[in-house]
Amino acid sequence: MTQNLEDLRIRRTRKLLQKALLEATSEKGFSHVTVRDITERAMVNRATFYRHYEDKYDLLKQYLEELSGMIDSQGGASSAEDGLDISVDSLPTGLVNLYRHIQANREFYRVMLGNQGDPAFCAQSFRDFIERGLRRMLSSETSQVDPGRPPVDLTVSYLLSAGIGAIVWWLEQEQPCSPEQMAVWLYQLSRASINVSLGSN
Repeated sequence: MTQNLEDLRIRRTRKLLQKALLEATSEKGFSHVTVRDITERAMVNRATFYRHYEDKYDLLKQYLEELSGMIDSQGGASSAEDGLDISVDSLPTGLVNLYRHIQANREFYRVMLGNQGDPAFCAQSFRDFIERGLRRMLSSETSQVDPGRPPVDLTVSYLLSAGIGAIVWWLEQEQPCSPEQMAVWLYQLSRASINVSLGSN
């Protein structure tokens, strides 16, 4: 019982610090946020902060790792069909959940992926999640690769950069379409690039 209460307190403290980081970053830009800003907003003392994280970069890293793990655990690549007629229900669940999360925290990601944030750090934190999904899409199709076509690793790297670029475009355009529609479009674009790489129709 005592252990459960302690675990709940730890989770609550971490959530408060994560929320404070998102809010402070949205207001000031990540480069200007200090540990003091975070702890005062979360109403947590600095000693408590340092029991959980080394610095604000460690807090951000662990937050994004938890996020990508949560999104990834909610569903991997499904058997979505090729072509243009793709429904949301046939998409990888994680892709849709990623866009829904970004929309819910759009101010944070607009800052983090912009000039006042740390776009390289933030993008790298999404990299493993996105790469796992792409490699699942490719896993059943790479046995007969034409050596004259782009290598699979190049295709994955290209699509990773394009995926981050799509997120930035969506945020800069004030989310002109729903997370579900963006997920459909990104899947279509990804499939088209994969087909070029593999020489598929």
